[in-house]
Amino acid sequence: MKTPSQTHVLGLAHPPLPMVRLAFIGLGNRGVLTLQRYLQIEGVEIKALCEIREGNLVKAQKILREAGYPQPDGYTGPDGWKRMCERDDIDLVFICTDWLTHTPMAVYSMEHGKHVAIEVPAAMTVEECWKLVAVSYTHLRAHETKANL
Repeated sequence: MKTPSQTHVLGLAHPPLPMVRLAFIGLGNRGVLTLQRYLQIEGVEIKALCEIREGNLVKAQKILREAGYPQPDGYTGPDGWKRMCERDDIDLVFICTDWLTHTPMAVYSMEHGKHVAIEVPAAMTVEECWKLVAVSYTHLRAHETKANL
């Protein structure tokens, strides 16, 4: 539920990153298409890929290899995405999974210091929406504190 201190996130911003180190969770059809779009953007380094189905992970790694990109680390299994999010060399996690896992994966990623991009819908309930808002504010304040040390 929304607390009295919670508000929208329209003004929430982070200073620009010269190089954005990306990780992807979910490499099915939409995930692979998203990965291919990010290959067209300058200032992006793909550090890690995670997919519960190993065949999809291999397919995504092949796309990167054939495009001349360095091979990112691969994660599989039911908790592979958690291990990936715990790394220190990832700035942003892009979540392309089933709808029911969007919020828990986003929250876990932010709690581990990552920015998050999520396919729509980001949440399945209003309560999940407010959870994303709350964690995003906490995450940004933690980043600002580290940056000012």
